[in-house]
Amino acid sequence: MVSEMELEDINQTTIYIPYQETDEQDHSYSLFPDRDLPNGYELRLTAYKAAWLKCLARVQELSRALHAPVVDKVSELVTNSYVDVLPALPYTELPVVSISTNGASSAILDEIASRLEGEERDALFGDNKNGHLVTHVFSNDCQNIASAMKTLIVGFITRYEEELGSVKRRSGNSLATMDLNLLQAWFDALLRTRGTDKDTTRLVAILHDFEQFEPSVIQDFFEICSLAVPRLPLVFILSLSSAPAPSYIHTTYPQHTLALLQVRTCSLPSGTDVLHEILLKTFFDVCFEPELMIGPVAIDFLVDFFGRHSTSLDGLTTILQLVHMKHFEEPLTVFFGDEKLGSSSTGASILSEPSSFGFLDSLFIRVCNSRDVNHARDWRNASIDSLLTAVQNSRRAFQTRAKLSRVAFQVLLLIRRFMVSEGYKLDETVPELMCGAIRGRLQNYLKYLYTMVKKLRKEQLDRLLPELYDFLHAAPNDVKDAEVEIISRIDTALSVRIDQAKTVAEPFASWLMEYFQKRIVSLEDSPLWDIWYTGSTPFPADLLNPSLRASIFAGLLRPQDFSTTNEHDVSKNASDSEDEDEENSLIHMPDTSILFRRYLETGKMINVYDWFESFAVVLEAQRRHKQSRELPSHDGNPSTPRTPRTPRTPSRHGRGNKKRQRNVHGDQNAEGEAPRDEERQETEELENWRLEVQARFIRALHELDYIGFIKHTGRKRDHVLRTVLDAPISE
Repeated sequence: MVSEMELEDINQTTIYIPYQETDEQDHSYSLFPDRDLPNGYELRLTAYKAAWLKCLARVQELSRALHAPVVDKVSELVTNSYVDVLPALPYTELPVVSISTNGASSAILDEIASRLEGEERDALFGDNKNGHLVTHVFSNDCQNIASAMKTLIVGFITRYEEELGSVKRRSGNSLATMDLNLLQAWFDALLRTRGTDKDTTRLVAILHDFEQFEPSVIQDFFEICSLAVPRLPLVFILSLSSAPAPSYIHTTYPQHTLALLQVRTCSLPSGTDVLHEILLKTFFDVCFEPELMIGPVAIDFLVDFFGRHSTSLDGLTTILQLVHMKHFEEPLTVFFGDEKLGSSSTGASILSEPSSFGFLDSLFIRVCNSRDVNHARDWRNASIDSLLTAVQNSRRAFQTRAKLSRVAFQVLLLIRRFMVSEGYKLDETVPELMCGAIRGRLQNYLKYLYTMVKKLRKEQLDRLLPELYDFLHAAPNDVKDAEVEIISRIDTALSVRIDQAKTVAEPFASWLMEYFQKRIVSLEDSPLWDIWYTGSTPFPADLLNPSLRASIFAGLLRPQDFSTTNEHDVSKNASDSEDEDEENSLIHMPDTSILFRRYLETGKMINVYDWFESFAVVLEAQRRHKQSRELPSHDGNPSTPRTPRTPRTPSRHGRGNKKRQRNVHGDQNAEGEAPRDEERQETEELENWRLEVQARFIRALHELDYIGFIKHTGRKRDHVLRTVLDAPISE
């Protein structure tokens, strides 16, 4: 805790007050409190973490698989940077590897650094002395050439300080931290400690967001570094967010700088193909079962976001996380992972509490609506165990339906790829097929596919049937047990003589049509589907890309919507009065909102003194309202507030009688009597209140200035300009 003495110390420029969480704080959150459990927020949060972490791990695994070829290529270029040198060069070129990230995940640079440092080799052999040396350089640390050189040199030394040990440096006879000779001496000492040579070790510097660096600084930076190679085996990896063609390096830097560099370019996979790959292998893969199945609305938003805004994998991860967060607002998702809420005793005890009646009622209605039963009779016979059993059966039914639907969808994609390779034209994209499959609306597409399959020739069937056979026989055992019928029919088609292709093609197409109609159905037909499937829930796009202007105005005009407590301890129920006028509604707002409301009522130029006067009047009303609720009444009844003496406004008190002010602060009043203690106390309180009003006005004014709502002008010192003239006024 901060003592009062520390707060009053004028020598203290800042004071740190640590945050202390109390048990009285309520962290519960629910959009449906009438049908939620008392601890539903904690249970849903636990379920959300489990589902999201599994999805995140899968997306990261797929991202690493997509990045693996590029990481291998960069590692090879760095290792061979001073090996494959063109003969007859007048000087050694500085190796530079340019990576066009194209919106890829920011983790790609960490993957490259880990590969270059040999962390994978460390895990196998326990040797960390065979990798390259890597440091990261950012544009904020390279404002000039001196800081850029210092960042490069100190970055290597501090990153591998533990290997060489701490060395005491004397400021008088030591090399400067921006001198490459210091890096040369340190590098030689490190090689001796490791027992390696410079032919197998590289000094790799990764320049993040290369477009943000100042070109003039980078020109001098590359020129200085080129003078130290090859005795210092420097290699630079440049992270570029721009398109690979035209190259940012060749369009920005002059020829004399490019002549010093040996530029090699690598590009990461990007575009809609990456999106399709991640969606297919995360939510439509046979060997991976996601905890939460996303719906067609989320898929459509992802496709639109990638096509219009950005192809970033970080954006994809953010959108998927928002989908998970939005889904777990539903109270019934407490049964997402376990219908017994952790254990058999815990679930029964929580659901048997009287406060859980609304939750049980909503669950019973959902269970009864999923089958044809007598509600009145079932309600009398229902028990907690029967409801939990119904949830368990619903979970198994949904998981089985979703898994078999994914298998059928993969069979559909396999046939589609085969038809495209044979020259057939299919206009539907992969996301459109995804949405149609989980909606159960692929009838027209299946009819067209049936027409094409039954016209296949024998050489085409010879290629298609083995692919289907291999795919289904490579599926998990539970899938093969459930799809025995279609597997046996494919085996029968393979065993038929090749010259009977026309006899096989038509029944085979009919089998496929029957199979797809059975498996590709809407997931919303399952009971309690909204626990494990997002369905057609609207995507919260305003959370991903909110309107800053509307959000700022809403926060200033309706602060009660963003905070459950008032900044100055005013009444919470006062805003519920329908007949209160504008002045009374202002007293329940924070200072910045009060000042902003007065801001909207003025013209283009605002007189600061008049602005302060109107602000002070509201604070006086706010003060009187607070005193009327705190002071007891005359008759002793706390329900009847006593009307306090009307205080004077700061402006009136500041312009009061000078003679009275002198007498109040003097030893005697005008009649020669000693001033009363009550008058002196009242004067001190009013003086302190006037200073508080001024301080609160200045703070609110600075907040509006920080947001950008006012502009200072040199024409009138006591006036400011409005920068927003069309702001909406709250009704």
